[in-house]
Amino acid sequence: MQEQKLVVYSDFICPFCYIGKVNAERLQQEIPGLELEWKEFELHPEGQPDAKGPYMKQALENVKYLAKEYGIEMRPEVLTEVTSDSRKALLGFEFAKEHGAEGSYRDAVFHAYWVEGKDIAEDHVLREVAKQVNLDPVKLLEAIENPVYHNKLRASIHEAHANGITGVPTYRYGDMETVGAQPLENLKKMVEIQNDKEQLNNQMGLTCGPEGC
Repeated sequence: MQEQKLVVYSDFICPFCYIGKVNAERLQQEIPGLELEWKEFELHPEGQPDAKGPYMKQALENVKYLAKEYGIEMRPEVLTEVTSDSRKALLGFEFAKEHGAEGSYRDAVFHAYWVEGKDIAEDHVLREVAKQVNLDPVKLLEAIENPVYHNKLRASIHEAHANGITGVPTYRYGDMETVGAQPLENLKKMVEIQNDKEQLNNQMGLTCGPEGC
């Protein structure tokens, strides 16, 4: 059996990534031993799209529907009312990873943005996050300005593009992949299909070859 690891590509400012995060964690509770690995993807490196445009209005309705459908606590209006840039938070994630706090940092940033409606591009918000997860807030903000962490983030994003990631959330488990805010049932089915395939491939039957039977 292969290593049970679900890789999730996401960005803090993506509402469907927050919805997907909650469902991925629900999946982890249902499948003992399942590991979640999070990979950064900067959704809008050129800046946020027009928050009042028709696409964003439709996206807001979709977020409201999915949050209600999946029973997820969040403020969908953040999509059009706050519209943070995620780069500072992503750089902070690189710093948090280095100090073994990536899980708690990720949770705190997502909560600050999608539940509390705070602007995660603001230094004072990231200082609050750092304190919550027992990181030095001064060193976190210094890391955000440090070229070393910019290089780490660029390398992570380059890896995502090299792996064919064009949108988030994207989930990968073995050689299976699905994109978008998937319900728990879909994620569970993807894992089961991959595990069944692995089990089938590992079953050796008797065969004949060039040398005989």
